[in-house]
Amino acid sequence: MLKNGVFRRLWCTQTLSSVGDEIRNWAILFWVFAEADQAVFYRTALLFAQMLPVFIMAPLAGTWVDRRKPKKVLQATLVIRAAMSFVLAGLIWMEQVPLLLVMLAFTCTVQQFFQPAISKLTVTAVDNEDYGTASSSVKTVDTLISLAGPAIGAFVYEWWGASTSLIVDGFCFIAGSLFILSLKVSPAPLAASSDSGPATSFWVDVLEGFRYIFASALTKRLFIMLAVMGACTGAINLLNIYFVVKELHLDQNYLAWASTAGGIGLFAGALGLNLLGAKFKNYVRINIWGAAVMTLGLLLLTLSFGSWSMLLSRVIIGIGISLLSITLSTLLMTYVPENLLGRVGSVFEGGPLATNMLSYLFFGWLYVYSGARLIFGISTMLFFMAFLLALSLQSVLSPARRVRAEQQEFISPSQ
Repeated sequence: MLKNGVFRRLWCTQTLSSVGDEIRNWAILFWVFAEADQAVFYRTALLFAQMLPVFIMAPLAGTWVDRRKPKKVLQATLVIRAAMSFVLAGLIWMEQVPLLLVMLAFTCTVQQFFQPAISKLTVTAVDNEDYGTASSSVKTVDTLISLAGPAIGAFVYEWWGASTSLIVDGFCFIAGSLFILSLKVSPAPLAASSDSGPATSFWVDVLEGFRYIFASALTKRLFIMLAVMGACTGAINLLNIYFVVKELHLDQNYLAWASTAGGIGLFAGALGLNLLGAKFKNYVRINIWGAAVMTLGLLLLTLSFGSWSMLLSRVIIGIGISLLSITLSTLLMTYVPENLLGRVGSVFEGGPLATNMLSYLFFGWLYVYSGARLIFGISTMLFFMAFLLALSLQSVLSPARRVRAEQQEFISPSQ
C-alpha cells in the first residue's frame, strides 16, 4: 500500500498525529500527577476534557467535513492542533491547570475533524479492493504506537519535561501538515451541493447521517456490533483488576501481563490482516471470523481459572477486536456513499465510546451483586448475538439483493 504516493502521505500524517497524541496525553497526565494538587479530581477532569468532545462534536464534525473539502479541513486541524500544543506548553510552564483543561478540551474538539477528513481522503486515494489493506496498515501502526505510547511519553517527559514534550507534540502536527501540502486527490462530492434544489441546512445533514445508519440494513447491523464491542471491552477494562486479584487470586503484576497480552493480540490481528487481507478480499467473511474469535475469547475469559487461560483469552480478544475494527471501517468505506462518509463515520466513532462509558456505570453497579465472572458471561452472550448479526451480513450484501436494490434505485426516479 505504501507504494501509493497519496496513501503514503496520508499514512505518514496519521502516524505523526498518533505519535503527537500519545506524547501530549502522557505528558499532561504525568504533569498533573506530579505537580497539581488534588490529582484524583484533575484526573477525572482530564478524562472529561478528552471524552466530552467525542460525544458532543463527533457527529457535527463529520457533517462539517462532508460539506467541505477534506484536504483543507485536514490541514486546518493539524495547524490548529500544533498551535494549541504550544499554548498548552505555555500553560504548563505557568502552572495554569484549570485553563489547561479548557484548552485541552478545545484541542480534543478540533481533533474530531481529523479522522473524518483523512478517511474521506483515503477513499479517494485508494481503489475499492484495497480499502481493507489500507485500514489494516493504519491499524497496525496505530496499535504499535498505542503499545509504545507510555514508553514514548515517559521518555520524552523524563528527558525534556512536560512543556518541551508539548512543543515536540506541536512539531509532530506541523510535520504531518507538511506531508499533505502538495497532496493531489480527486475532489470528493460535497453533501451540500445539489443541482436540483437549494443546499440543505447543516442540521438537516446531521440528522441525515443518523437516518442513514438506522435505515440501512448494513450500517444498522455494523453499528450494533460496534456498540456491543464497546460495552464488552468496557466490562473488561473496568473489572479486569477485580477478576485477576479477587476471583483468580493472582498477583497484581498479572494486570500488566493481561494488558500486554491484549496488545499482542491487537497487533497480531492487524498485522495478519495487513499481510493476508489482500488475498482474501471478502471482508464480510473476515468480519464474521472476527466476531467468532471475539466470542471465543470472551467465553475463555469467563471460564478461566488460572493465569495461562486468562492471558490466552486476552490475546484472542485482542485479535478479535483488531479484525472487527478493521473490517467494520473497510465495509463503511466500501458501501457508505462518499458524501455521507464523514458524518456516518463520526457517529460510528462516538457510539462505541458511549456504550463503553455506559457499561462502566451499569456493570460497575451489577458487579456488587454478581461478580466479574458473571458479567463476562453476559458479555459473551451479547457478543454471540453480535456474531449472529455478522452472519446476517452475508444475506444483506448478497449479489442478488444488491442487484434488486440497484434496480429499485434506477426505477424510483423514473416513476
